[in-house]
Amino acid sequence: MAIPTTSCDVQVQIWVDDNAVTNGSTAGVYLVDNRISAGPTHEGTANLNTAASKGSNVCWQVFLINPKSTSQVSIAAFGNSSAWGFSGQPQTASDNASAYTGTVQNAGTASYPVSLNVQVAGGSGITVKLNPSVTVSA
Repeated sequence: MAIPTTSCDVQVQIWVDDNAVTNGSTAGVYLVDNRISAGPTHEGTANLNTAASKGSNVCWQVFLINPKSTSQVSIAAFGNSSAWGFSGQPQTASDNASAYTGTVQNAGTASYPVSLNVQVAGGSGITVKLNPSVTVSA
């Protein structure tokens, strides 16, 4: 069952500079979260490591840095990760079709693949693949 964004204590935002993203490069992609007191690492890069407690609901949203841009960006998919456990796989949020939510269920540090679709104005679509991680405490 999809989790609403309002049920997430952990918020991860993905910011995309559509002028910098070319040919699938992660240049121009920046991830940040609301877990500064929990000790995230690599914040502001494509390799964010978010700190979360076991059982935490996590919400991911993607935005364009330039609010005047006519490009479009969206989360295409989340891959498998040991962090999600048996039933925590991120999926489209129940209250926001452009957000994804999931639950971290296994303690430890694990990476997770995320694919973004970027439709640059006047250009073709680009798929950007990220591999951030999450450190889950028991």
